[in-house]
Amino acid sequence: MTQARPVEPRRYTVGLVCSVGVGEARGGRARNEDNYLVCRDGRIRWRDGDTEAVAQAPDGTGLLLAVADGMGGHDDGDLASAAAVQALSRLYLRPAPPDPEATLRDFLLDAHRRLRGRVAVDGKVKMGTTLTVAWLLGDLLHWAHVGDSRLYHWREGRIARLTKDHTRGEFARRDRRANPTHAENLAQNFIYGSRGLGDDTGLRIDRGIDTGTVALRPDDRLLLCSDGLSGCVEDAWIADLLRNVPEPTACAVSLMERAIASESDDNITTVVLRVDGGGAVALDPGEWGDETTIVPP
Repeated sequence: MTQARPVEPRRYTVGLVCSVGVGEARGGRARNEDNYLVCRDGRIRWRDGDTEAVAQAPDGTGLLLAVADGMGGHDDGDLASAAAVQALSRLYLRPAPPDPEATLRDFLLDAHRRLRGRVAVDGKVKMGTTLTVAWLLGDLLHWAHVGDSRLYHWREGRIARLTKDHTRGEFARRDRRANPTHAENLAQNFIYGSRGLGDDTGLRIDRGIDTGTVALRPDDRLLLCSDGLSGCVEDAWIADLLRNVPEPTACAVSLMERAIASESDDNITTVVLRVDGGGAVALDPGEWGDETTIVPP
């Protein structure tokens, strides 16, 4: 069990962009179906149409970030992503639990069941969204993930992709099954369910694969993003911008611009966090695995 450490003050700088992208006139999306969540310093922020909604939460715990990418081409993708981040914001109102990683996973599973049940009252469930979450308590990052949005951790010029895209091929590899047809297709979404691969009222969130805990150090960066960025910009280019654009808001904008220059036709959301100070934390010797770590040239 991972024991939560005291939630001491720590400085973080957060920058974000949540954009429709190139827009319909240039072959992109007609509307923005992405959303985000930033909970810190007693405030909860998310996208509400063309504006940002802000709610006061003076008893909030830690810092909570999320990116949600509504299912493009399906009914109410924007409503699904908004519902997901608003439901998740309730976690910020809870005190730090003894096992935050398990709490985060259980919260997502329960929220999925509840939201899907509400939508199902009106008939077949068609809406869905990805949901990638980072919960910072003290010097620890706790994260969980559904779908194909991504969470990256950058440190000293190297980047690790913490999340694995929930494709049919990914789950087949985990289960040691033969590679299925259309292996690159997304296998599950928050609210929508598993796209015929299991019990849609539940989700598959494997602890230690789709969840994790990482000790952060000063000058570390985190990036949460929708596949409007990661679907067309290689990880090495992402690492290059995190290294060369240290100011988080400027970096979030630069990442969006790189995606557009790389012909992204999707909505683009980037949330960049920089750890600004605090005591150093010893590295876990296995923290930088060869399979997920990229060292840009």
